[in-house]
Parts: sequence; C-alpha cells; structure tokens
Amino acid sequence: MLSPHELATLMLLHSSERRIESLDPDVLALRHYELVEVHELRGGIAALQISARGRDLLKRLGRDTAR
Repeated sequence: MLSPHELATLMLLHSSERRIESLDPDVLALRHYELVEVHELRGGIAALQISARGRDLLKRLGRDTAR
C-alpha cells in the first residue's frame, strides 16, 4: 500500500516537469513497487519515468494518463 507521500510523488511526476531526485525515499519506494523507472541519460544524469504499471494506477485513480 502506498503512503500519501508516495502517491503524491507519483502524481507530481505525472503532472509536472519539476525535477525529483531519483534517490528520494518516496521515489525509491515507487521504484520498489515498479511504478517508476529510472533511465540513465548521457552524462550520468538519471531521468524518472512512470512505468506502465504506474500509468495504470493513475488511470484507475481517475488521473489523465494521456501524457
């Protein structure tokens, strides 16, 4: 079960271009639940992306996942 902070972080990742650290405890929990993926970009920069499982959860919560 997701905590309110983890759920808010997932929604923030979906709705914002704001940079969230990949080592944030809430992001680590989302990665553990396979709701978020980390992709390495050039220069060792990490980019967070909501996984298919995360998009499905957002859809079930009534959040627009067309992004």
